[in-house]
Amino acid sequence: MMADIYDQLMATGQWGDREIKLGIEYDFKCAYCDKDMFESVDSYKEWQTDHLVPFSKSNDDTYENCVLSCRTCNFIKGTWNPEQDQTEPLSRIELIGRARKYIFEKRSLIQSQINEYKRITRQLS
Repeated sequence: MMADIYDQLMATGQWGDREIKLGIEYDFKCAYCDKDMFESVDSYKEWQTDHLVPFSKSNDDTYENCVLSCRTCNFIKGTWNPEQDQTEPLSRIELIGRARKYIFEKRSLIQSQINEYKRITRQLS
């Protein structure tokens, strides 16, 4: 079944090998926030491949260091390294878990800021 999906997407000429494999691995959802990348045009256009450990810190462009990410999560994560402050090597699953937690916390902070901006601007109405 997965091979069939891979072959059909590859046959469209619109997909690369890595993107298809990441899409299949993550069920076409962001590895960090679970956004369905096929939910809408807007979601689809947010599709990005993220280096789990930033390329600038690892020089690692292998598949194992990549995940499917929405643009928002990729932007929020930025160059934060899920390996930082770790003395023992972490598995890919553990790194993704740390990144998800970091992004969730950042999203919550940003949402609090947005709520405050809404409160301020609604006074104008």
